[in-house]
Amino acid sequence: MTSAHDRLGQDDVIVGLDLATREHQAVVISSTGKRLTRFRVPHSRKGLEELLRRTTPSILGRPNGKRVFAFEATGHVWPAVAFVLEEQGERYVIVNPLATFRVREARQLDRQKTDVNDSEQIAELARTGVVTRTQLDPRAYLELRRMWGEYARLRSERARLKTLLTHQLYGLFPEFIGNWSDVLQPGALAVLRRGLTPTEIAALPLNDFIAQVQQARCGRRVWRFKVIQVHERAQISVACPLGLKALAHEVQRVVARIDQISAQMEELAAEIQGHLASIQEAQYLGTIPGLAWSSIAGLIAHIGAIDKYRHGRQLVKLAGTNPSRRDSGLTVGRIQSMTHRGRAGLREVVFLATLSCLQHNSRLRAHYDRLIQREERPLTKMQAIGACMNKLLLYAFAVMKRRQTFESSHVCSRQGGNQAA
Repeated sequence: MTSAHDRLGQDDVIVGLDLATREHQAVVISSTGKRLTRFRVPHSRKGLEELLRRTTPSILGRPNGKRVFAFEATGHVWPAVAFVLEEQGERYVIVNPLATFRVREARQLDRQKTDVNDSEQIAELARTGVVTRTQLDPRAYLELRRMWGEYARLRSERARLKTLLTHQLYGLFPEFIGNWSDVLQPGALAVLRRGLTPTEIAALPLNDFIAQVQQARCGRRVWRFKVIQVHERAQISVACPLGLKALAHEVQRVVARIDQISAQMEELAAEIQGHLASIQEAQYLGTIPGLAWSSIAGLIAHIGAIDKYRHGRQLVKLAGTNPSRRDSGLTVGRIQSMTHRGRAGLREVVFLATLSCLQHNSRLRAHYDRLIQREERPLTKMQAIGACMNKLLLYAFAVMKRRQTFESSHVCSRQGGNQAA
């Protein structure tokens, strides 16, 4: 709303929407901030048609005016509303929920929260230009975001089950943990798929036990000496024998769930990699040493189409990795920590990608070494990693925006600070 195209005329109106799953609260205000009307509409196609009809400027006594819709990016509701508005050629802007919260606290010290107040504050923020440029991404980016979200949830669920499996093994077979530090190794899973207690393992002849493990390896390679060590440790296990069979069955079922999730992740990973071939930015991100397909997919899923960004600092702000300084009176904030006001999922992707790039990207590694070894105000390791996260985002912006491959030997000039490649 700060550009010349979005300046409000005298007869223009702003429609503030407090979106919800069943009903949307609408408040219409004029360009001077006067409330014109308020009403509720259901979250349906007919409800949105009613919203468009009742907010027509001519009906509100402004025949020459235009309208702008404003709402928060709340869950899965706002894309549906934005899609209908784009179909009708209507303008809309996104208001940051944090801005709405702060304005409500400033205007109402009693902290009263109602849908009408939220809608009016959203409209007021849009009227004053405190909005973002968020728009619906093209279909390819939206589909990638859905797939990446599912992949991240599956990965998180598998990590949770891994922790559960490790904890249960301390009661079932504590010596097993010393044999495999990672219980998701193929050999460990092959043993646990049998659902045997240490007593049952010790009672089996070694060759029979090895044969059973080989049958449960699911095509993965299993080290024979590891299986022999498990059989030997079962002979001296100190696990309490009471209730071990039930615990072994639980471990067996947990492993079955891990196998199912792992299979789904492999299938989904193949879909994501195939989908990345249809997104042009992916091939340029792939030229940055240290970025695997998962990092590329996570970056594009959270960032979306690069054409809607003007400079690399917007990506840094989107991730919430930009440094924040706090001064108050005579107290000068010297430690500038991350704001953490952006997308946590994007920060996670960038953090893991940065760790990989520090091992495989000579240019980013040189930047890291320079930050921790400089004579004046050297950074700690974690602070340097945070600075490298921002640098990696600038690299990603440059290669995607310019449609150019990454050059490790490129020397960036100080005058084109944001255009480093």
